[in-house]
Amino acid sequence: MHQTLLTLAIVGYVIATGLALAFLVQRDELIHRLASLATLASWILHTVALLTLALDLGRPPLGSLPEALLVAVWVVVLVEMWLERRYGLPVLGAFVLPVALAFSLQSMPMRPLIGSTLRGAWVWVHILLALVGIAAFVLNFAGALMYLLQERQLKTKRPGALYYRLPALETLDRLTYRTLALGFPFLTIGLILGALWAGAAWGSVFAFDPLALLSLVAWAVYALALAGRATAGWHGRRTAYFAILGFAVLALTLGAGLFLPGRHG
Repeated sequence: MHQTLLTLAIVGYVIATGLALAFLVQRDELIHRLASLATLASWILHTVALLTLALDLGRPPLGSLPEALLVAVWVVVLVEMWLERRYGLPVLGAFVLPVALAFSLQSMPMRPLIGSTLRGAWVWVHILLALVGIAAFVLNFAGALMYLLQERQLKTKRPGALYYRLPALETLDRLTYRTLALGFPFLTIGLILGALWAGAAWGSVFAFDPLALLSLVAWAVYALALAGRATAGWHGRRTAYFAILGFAVLALTLGAGLFLPGRHG
């Protein structure tokens, strides 16, 4: 049952993504409304699918990386819908939904559990915190991408159609900062709890694992971006580049967890 619901949700996300991209080009209010409805309907299907999966498994759907990615997508879409309404960013879906769709497609079909050692409340907290951090960094990436596109439009002296669709640079810079400031503490605490759990479950915090090692690299990139912003006054293009670099490492991290042998898979 949950597999059918997830498939329907992903089909809905495909439709919502197409409509969001069409709105970015056409700027037709009807297209935006259809995109919003498709996003909401898909998210509701996604919610029911996750609840059904949790009931079938008898535990939170966080026992494998594909399951965790589905929960991360659920969080990303929820926050995207809230930000779009809260801050009046109707084009946000065009930049967030493609990423959410790519993540959800990587989660299909569902795969077995990572391992029998995945037990205890601490590891669930570790996973949940890391997922909230990932969701924030997806939005951080979207804000950075919009910032660079809008800055390019302003520099051309012949602004194209995107100039009138994207928010002001100040708004986008503020969005990238707030999502960075939100995601970093969650990622940090999640990694600390993961290290403590690894020491107890694996016997060593430093046991080789591609996902864990690349997670530390992503954390370092985001830490540098946040430190530069707080102490050196970085903003604008520089922080946007760091946001894109951090997200690239984060995507590589998830790919390593899905496709490379290691403690997580």
